[in-house]
Amino acid sequence: MEELLVSLADKVWKGKRVQDLEDLVVDRLATQTGAERWEAYLELDGVLGRIAEGADARLDFQAAFPVHG
Repeated sequence: MEELLVSLADKVWKGKRVQDLEDLVVDRLATQTGAERWEAYLELDGVLGRIAEGADARLDFQAAFPVHG
């Protein structure tokens, strides 16, 4: 589960939504919490939507400070 969440967080932080990955996380959440799958989906979708909304601003801010090696 941890690897799935890290991968999902990386994608959503950049504003990308990957349905197959989200479906895997929803299935695991429902199984581990005992929630109905649709409940887990609605909860996760809301959280991911709020995170993804700020992606453009985060990426613009990050791009303003390029890393040179």
